[in-house]
Amino acid sequence: MCGEKARIRDSSQTQGGLPEAHFEMLKSGDAVVAGVSGGADSMALLHMLCQRREKLELKLYAAHVNHELRGAEADRDEEYVRRMCAEWKVELRVLHADVKAAAHDSGQTVEEAGRGVRYRFFDSIAAPLGAWTATAHTLSDSIETMLINFARGTGLKGLCGIPAGRGRLIRPLIDFTRADTEEYCRRNAIEYVNDSTNFSREYTRNRVRLDAVPVLYSINPAFDRAAKRAMESLARDESALGRLTDDWLGRARVDKNAYDLAVLGSCPEDTIRRVIAKAALAACGKTQEAANVELVLEAVRAGRGKVEIKGGSFARAGGGKLVFENGRSGEKSFSPVPLRQGVFENAAFRIEISCAAGEELKNLKNINKQISNNALDCDRIIGTAVLRPRKPGESFRPFGRGVSKTLKKLFNEAAVPPELRQLVPVAADDMGPLWVCGFGADERCRVTDSTTRAIIINYAAKDDIGGSKNA
Repeated sequence: MCGEKARIRDSSQTQGGLPEAHFEMLKSGDAVVAGVSGGADSMALLHMLCQRREKLELKLYAAHVNHELRGAEADRDEEYVRRMCAEWKVELRVLHADVKAAAHDSGQTVEEAGRGVRYRFFDSIAAPLGAWTATAHTLSDSIETMLINFARGTGLKGLCGIPAGRGRLIRPLIDFTRADTEEYCRRNAIEYVNDSTNFSREYTRNRVRLDAVPVLYSINPAFDRAAKRAMESLARDESALGRLTDDWLGRARVDKNAYDLAVLGSCPEDTIRRVIAKAALAACGKTQEAANVELVLEAVRAGRGKVEIKGGSFARAGGGKLVFENGRSGEKSFSPVPLRQGVFENAAFRIEISCAAGEELKNLKNINKQISNNALDCDRIIGTAVLRPRKPGESFRPFGRGVSKTLKKLFNEAAVPPELRQLVPVAADDMGPLWVCGFGADERCRVTDSTTRAIIINYAAKDDIGGSKNA
């Protein structure tokens, strides 16, 4: 921790030289749930809300999540937040969540799973109260998000950073940098805690924060303000293009999920992809990859064709219309499960997983020369292994074929019915698919002569998916 014991002071005594916080959306008598980790950002946010509590007659609550990732350090953070909320007379709700297990079960990264846990917890408190949720995202967070999105090839929207709010979620400190919140805490003698994982380069955001951002500041010492201007300019452009897109969608729409091909064909080249992407999102509830949008555009220009798009849905051009069909309306899927010894079943498959080592493995190799098709070398698995449905865009290098293919292409070649594709079990680790039911093991994890420990997968298909039915 740093600083001394906090005292709530009037902002006019402490705010000089710092950005203005955005509390204009709050009205007298509102309820607010503040996400509080104990760090400088969230302690500054809670302090500012406390300052405004009496004047606005706010009903103020704090929410803290102990992610159970840092042992005693996480418990220290929780205890600090409890102590400060008691001192500042703020009702606190605390959630203990095994985020690592949640990530394991869902197939997400720890960062993704933690974010989902936090927002679900905040919503569970705010919704019954009709409250606003306030998070302590800063300009620094927004810049990091922009840079991460840029590195991943985002479109314009991803370059706009984090908005000041959406719905009942507000981010009052979005104009503050991390240095600003630390300065605010120093001026107000507010203690805060530091999360040691913020200095680990294991996480993408930390690598951007620790490695990329300092270089940009060395080029321009006022990089944060320059980035803010750029994001604001891009957000205005995004808004204008959004209105233009909506105008063309209105002209082209002939039914809920159907659009006039002739009108789409007259749409300007620099707008048509946005129109298709927004129509697909409205119909299917999924944001489409650029490659999916291009496939739909080809069908629009040809006036005919049916293509699968992200989310297992379809876009069909013909009869003068482009129609989006949600291919999953009656489709079944299954939830990810750990890849471990035992039996797993879904609506289409029965999977039996066993382990083999030493002489047992050697005997299996001698008995069944095709064992590598459905066996995985335990020592080649990276991170956490799960059994789950496929993910859009995933590639796979089947053992013995010498070529990588997307799962979509493999399924197309094997004539796997679209309604069954989300039922095909995929064994995967942190790097992607290890084994695909009906198609065997990936080259990188296959069993070799040097394998000492293996996972053996036997399966029986309840429906014909192509490929062999049994291991």
